[in-house]
Amino acid sequence: MFKFIELYRNGIFRYSDLVNGLESVLDAGDFQNESFVREWYAYWLPLEILNATQGDNTTVKDADVYLHDMESFLKTFFHSEEDILNCLDDLKL
Repeated sequence: MFKFIELYRNGIFRYSDLVNGLESVLDAGDFQNESFVREWYAYWLPLEILNATQGDNTTVKDADVYLHDMESFLKTFFHSEEDILNCLDDLKL
């Protein structure tokens, strides 16, 4: 998920690719922690609203506060870089 955000910020991903990719990773991760999933969607929803209203015209500036919030939330769940890498290995990403 962090990589998708980075790719968007660097102009490699379109905004729609970011939003859809984030949800795909959540689905592929098959997370069993209901609290995590509920909170994840709370942080993802503003990104999806921008996607629905502005689509790929969404700028990094438009989305940055929501991206920062998502990153901060993810960092509370993944306590270390190793946790992130283990999750990515499990997902084959």
